[in-house]
Amino acid sequence: MITEREEEDARDLFSMPGWKNLVDEWEDQMQMCNLDSCQTLEDLHFQKGRLAVLRMMLNFENYIKNIAEDDDDEDRTFQ
Repeated sequence: MITEREEEDARDLFSMPGWKNLVDEWEDQMQMCNLDSCQTLEDLHFQKGRLAVLRMMLNFENYIKNIAEDDDDEDRTFQ
């Protein structure tokens, strides 16, 4: 769970031009990850870890939005 301040900071971040640039870069990086080109098990594990981190970063904005929606739903339930 995150604090209200952290949520506000994240929303501010998402409105910055640099956020869109980062998302574009992460999407490009995901396109360059190719599990088929892995020659060793170590390469495979590295690429899988890389993809997991990129997916997590790309989903961060949705994660924050879902938290806010869940909080809104809880507020309506208890009113």
